Amino acid sequence: MASLEELEIDTAEPIFDSVSIPQEIKRFRAKDISYEKFFRYFLQTNTAVILTSIANTWECYQQWVTRDCTEVDNVDVSYLKARIDNVSVPVADCGKQHYNAHEKTEMNFFDFLDYWKNCGPERTGSKLYLKDWHLCRELPEYKFYQTPIFFASDWLNEFLIDRNLDDYMFVYIGIKDTWTSFHADVFSSFSWSTNITGEKKWLLLPPGEEVKLMDVLGNLPFEISEELLDSKEVLYYTVYQTAGEALFVPSGWYHQVHNIKNSISVNHNWFNGCNVTKIWRSLDRALEQVVKEIEDCRSMENFDEHCQLMLKASHGMNYYDFTEIITHVCMKRLCAYVNETEVVHFDRFRLGKNHIRFDIESIQNILNLMLVRRNLLEKLQLFSKLEKCTKLINDTF
Repeated sequence: MASLEELEIDTAEPIFDSVSIPQEIKRFRAKDISYEKFFRYFLQTNTAVILTSIANTWECYQQWVTRDCTEVDNVDVSYLKARIDNVSVPVADCGKQHYNAHEKTEMNFFDFLDYWKNCGPERTGSKLYLKDWHLCRELPEYKFYQTPIFFASDWLNEFLIDRNLDDYMFVYIGIKDTWTSFHADVFSSFSWSTNITGEKKWLLLPPGEEVKLMDVLGNLPFEISEELLDSKEVLYYTVYQTAGEALFVPSGWYHQVHNIKNSISVNHNWFNGCNVTKIWRSLDRALEQVVKEIEDCRSMENFDEHCQLMLKASHGMNYYDFTEIITHVCMKRLCAYVNETEVVHFDRFRLGKNHIRFDIESIQNILNLMLVRRNLLEKLQLFSKLEKCTKLINDTF
């Protein structure tokens, strides 16, 4: 393995639930901000930020697009067809709504590239958007980008990769005027999105501002506009993201994204010790909603287990999944702390001692919150597993 870059912070002391509401979304050149500064000022305070010159060395940035002095970069369709097989890819039709998202279908990658190539400004009809494509999982040997150090502490994808399961690492390819509807990211996770080419317009709302947009039933709009946000006196930010820039979207920040030029991006969803409390609280709220919806069935056998099945279907994760992630990360960090073994992320970064200690203390805090639900956890046969982790942490420190 090549030499690893250390992922370290100055102190292991965790900070929880602090939120910063900036006057504007700041921009920093990646080389001008350290991991420590990003960790303290943006991850821990749940503050959005843009980092520039993130993707300049990536293979996809250098090879997928032909860059010249004109306003529009040209995607190298021939190169992509030569480098990537004609696999089936997920495509959204931005002209058709399906519940709170766009209608999705599958098409062959080469067909989508031909569609992209033939889409001129005069084209009418449906706007197709290739999104949520797990290209890393499909071609693990193809290193077309590198996860930036700022986003490398990633418990979610660490667990999934270790277990050879699904991941939350995606490629998006959309022609001009394709868009993603108003939403907060899955599990209330962090996300980062790096443009390879093109330009995106983001409307971003800090946590809580979305409530001003709810109707009498508590439903949020499918689509928003600056005019709507202004009329409701909502605090929001308008951000234009260009090629090579990464936008960090914190937990619980609702957003809507428009491709104002033909665009390609790489995106991850993730969480770590900085926002794991928000992940748990989001999961807990989602369970409360499930229980409320089927309250009249409480007398049924295995009611709590049935609620977990529904929670998995509606939220994408349940108590079983979350427990697996937390206990997996806990055991890895304790082993690394006690035995001085390495914790490596994305084959490039090694966690430092303070960072490992921070992760353990964050896990200890979340375990304390979870164990309050002892009765439910015992019914789900999860309590003893979590209690074991707590004991191991207490015995270590």
